[in-house]
Parts: sequence; C-alpha cells; structure tokens
Amino acid sequence: MAPLAPTHNAIALSNQAFMKAFAGDDAAAVSRCYTEDGKILPPQSEPITGRPGIEAFWRMVMDMGIKSATLETVDVIEYPGGACEVGHYLLGKATGQPVDRGNYMVIWREVDGAMKLYRDIWNTSLPPSA
Repeated sequence: MAPLAPTHNAIALSNQAFMKAFAGDDAAAVSRCYTEDGKILPPQSEPITGRPGIEAFWRMVMDMGIKSATLETVDVIEYPGGACEVGHYLLGKATGQPVDRGNYMVIWREVDGAMKLYRDIWNTSLPPSA
C-alpha cells in the first residue's frame, strides 16, 4: 500500500482525533476538530455555525446514547489551502450496536498546519422510520 499524500494523511489524523474524542464522550474536543467558523449541516435540521453550537449539537447526540463514530474516507480532492473529502460514517451505541450509517462530505481548511473541518454535511443511508 502506497503512503498517503500529506493532505490525505492530515485528514486521516484529524478523523482519528474526531473518532477518539467521540469515543471519549468529549463534545468539546469534537468541536475543536472544526474551524472557529465551522458549519455543520445535519439532516432534518438547520445549519449550525461556530464551535459552541457544534459542541452543543454533538453533546446532544452523545446524550442520546450514540457513543461511537467511525469515519471511512472514500475520496479526497485537494486544492490550495484545503480539500474536499467524501466518505462513509457509522454511528453506534456503547454496546457497539449500530444506530445510523450513511455518507458525508467535508470541506477541509488548513489552520496552523492542521486540517480542520470547515463544512460538514451528512445523510443517512437508512430508510425513513414509519
């Protein structure tokens, strides 16, 4: 397997930090994976901008019993100062039981030598519940 390009590697490291913070039930650490002016676009919700709102969103998700997030990168397109990543996600309970799975797209920005989530949108692959 060929080594990852620097941007791909930086995104992989940032995704690892996101997953570790999520597993640690640390919404504040998850929010620090985003730029100060980061924006999330959750399904069935209005956009949320800024780390305080992003932290509150992920705290709500964690308080609902979702304790793990697994991210799998499918594609990365680099551009000056950032990148666009497409991937798959899996959210699970502490027991390991899957809760949701789907696809995501992230616009990344380089901030002080690290890749940070700038725009984050995802959608479930599960059928709507009745």
